[in-house]
Amino acid sequence: MTVDENSENYVPLSRSPVWDLMRSYYEILGVEAWAPGRVPNYVTTNPFIGRAYANVLRGFLDDFGQGGRAQERQEPHYILELGAGPGCFSYGFLRHFFSPEEQSVARKRNVVYVMTDVCEMNIAFWRQHPQLKPFVDQGVLDFAYFDVLKDDPIRLLVSKRKIKPGSLSNPLSVIANYVIDSLPHDFYAVRDNRLFERQVCHRIETDSDEIAEIIQSTRFDYREQPTETNIYENKDWNSILEKYRRMKGEWNFSLPVGGFQMIDRLEKLTTGPMFLLSGDFGVTDLLALSELPPRKVPTNGTFNLPVNYHATSQYVERKKGQFITSGHAKSSLEMAGILMNKGRRKAKHLQHQFNSHIRTAGPDEFFMLKKIAEENFGNHSLPQILALLRLSYGDFKVFRGCAEALAKALPMAGAHQKQSVVEALKLVDEAYFRCDSIPEPTILILRLMSEAGTADDALEIIERNRQFLESTPEGLLLVAEVLCRAGRVSEALDPLKYLLRREPGNREAQLLFERIAEEAEKNLRV
Repeated sequence: MTVDENSENYVPLSRSPVWDLMRSYYEILGVEAWAPGRVPNYVTTNPFIGRAYANVLRGFLDDFGQGGRAQERQEPHYILELGAGPGCFSYGFLRHFFSPEEQSVARKRNVVYVMTDVCEMNIAFWRQHPQLKPFVDQGVLDFAYFDVLKDDPIRLLVSKRKIKPGSLSNPLSVIANYVIDSLPHDFYAVRDNRLFERQVCHRIETDSDEIAEIIQSTRFDYREQPTETNIYENKDWNSILEKYRRMKGEWNFSLPVGGFQMIDRLEKLTTGPMFLLSGDFGVTDLLALSELPPRKVPTNGTFNLPVNYHATSQYVERKKGQFITSGHAKSSLEMAGILMNKGRRKAKHLQHQFNSHIRTAGPDEFFMLKKIAEENFGNHSLPQILALLRLSYGDFKVFRGCAEALAKALPMAGAHQKQSVVEALKLVDEAYFRCDSIPEPTILILRLMSEAGTADDALEIIERNRQFLESTPEGLLLVAEVLCRAGRVSEALDPLKYLLRREPGNREAQLLFERIAEEAEKNLRV
């Protein structure tokens, strides 16, 4: 057990070793950091939020898109995603933003989406992922290692281009979901207009060398020390502290100093406007901030800190930027837009898209509706299930929750309803991104498709997912069954031969092979 509890070891939170611990957590585990039971991520990785963010960034481009200078026409408009993790959000965004439908109505611009992370394992995972490859082939997706707290150039791995401060002239878009919460913070309290720094002392209550166990076994003690408001080298940070100190009553708040550094770093990358769309658990409203208890480090498996977006808004305004927020309480995900270097242009399209897709009925509202729906997943009617699948844009977790009820409802469904089910199943299949170890979802989709659709409908699913299906015995059997049902009897034997070479004792495969071989022989005689 490591104990760090001596008086001299109480330090400002931003200087605590816990940030290095958390970075190690993500670097060592890679995409496994987001495995079920570890880092929660659904609220920022479902198809709904990918579509919402894509629409907001379209608004930013409509307001601040490429100008007429030759350099601007040749230079891509980059969309940087920070901390892309397993890539699930990225895939949802890419599917919508670069869909044929969107491209047909959007202004023609040279846009490149860049997935970034500080974990090399994650980057390697993206580069070999078959569902991301088509976007790379189209020239709209690139990858990079990017630490927002360092000034190192961003080296794009596909195009080999280099992005460094001032190297871009086009407007820059940035997406940062659950990023600021993982950057250094400091804790403070105000009592009777006196400012106190809330320092931390950490202890690790395990002898394990496993990073996940170390994180879960880390505990914190706290002490409050009177302090002045001029403790930082950055005058704007000190001014924000002074503003809090002058407020009446008692206040407990964090200062997201790592987030401030991130904004500064991103703003310097381009000579044009920079727009950052951030989603995190946190607080923007001053009234909500006033109700917070003394700040503590969450110990729920990681150290992700709720973000003080109110302080962020103050920092952005001091730097002559524009802070865009929903203006009302959020339950699970606070979202904010940060627009820097906008010049004299107004963000009319951006504000409209933000209001439409974030403020009025955004990802937080969708998440709450999903929580309501899942309380009764097993009893929803077929029209209710179809509505949920369409509203969620084919979200797999919604589908999986409703799958049993859908199977029960299909035998009684009419032809038109079954046609709608087929379209919904295709939507789920297209929207799903493989980034965890759950059983191959296409198997469940195909089982339901066999009840609702035609052989051609099932073949469409097969062709899109054949490499994934053929990686499992159950998938190989299903491919053979669908091909046989579609009249491609001789072709249906190939996946069974492959399976029997791998598993000679697979009785189900042997029986299916004999049945299909017999049918193929009959067809030859005819």
